[in-house]
Amino acid sequence: MALIKCHECGGQISDHAKNCSQCGAPVIATIKRKQKAALIGFGVRLGFAAIFAIIIWITFHRFMDKAMAPLKAMHQQQQSH
Repeated sequence: MALIKCHECGGQISDHAKNCSQCGAPVIATIKRKQKAALIGFGVRLGFAAIFAIIIWITFHRFMDKAMAPLKAMHQQQQSH
């Protein structure tokens, strides 16, 4: 049994209660709000991780293109002779 904060009055209530003992607000609504907030938080973190991965991927490929440029130039010179 965990204590959660009521979404209406802010009072501490059991997560197994049906209604807040102080204001009567349904506990299901409080739990659903917490779940929704957690899901949104997960989505935000996942979005940032995806953006970070894309930035790393682009940076890596640009670095590899610059590093391989001299080798590509030598290979083209050898083929033209």
